[in-house]
Amino acid sequence: MGTKRIGLARVEQILNNLSYPDGPSRLSNAVTLTGDTTLDAATHGFHPVVITSTATLTLPAVTEGVSFWLINGCADGTLMTVSPNASDKFLFDAAGAAGTDDKDIINTAATAKKGDFVKLTYGSAVGWTILELGGTWTDES
Repeated sequence: MGTKRIGLARVEQILNNLSYPDGPSRLSNAVTLTGDTTLDAATHGFHPVVITSTATLTLPAVTEGVSFWLINGCADGTLMTVSPNASDKFLFDAAGAAGTDDKDIINTAATAKKGDFVKLTYGSAVGWTILELGGTWTDES
């Protein structure tokens, strides 16, 4: 009864499972994407989204109560870009500075590792809040 806590070792084990050929299927409620996609809260929100090829993921307009967990499920060195809706932004970008409308965050091919991720949630009517970043991310210039 109550909340179950899991340690860092268990979290690492879950992420390491992504390195197996059937890795994304180990996340039983995951949605797998194979290319550029405009995300939708009803289809992609509240589920881990595993990307299995180079992709640009475009976020929908900011909506209260919506969150996304986006995981790079590709081989090391595979680019993943997350783009807000043209009129939205990340309230604080990957570097921690104030965000700018329509600027992406990028898990660059040079630094990307399988299992890198970003967790996003509604921040305000004008932008998304980056809750957590795993791996090396940069901001669109």
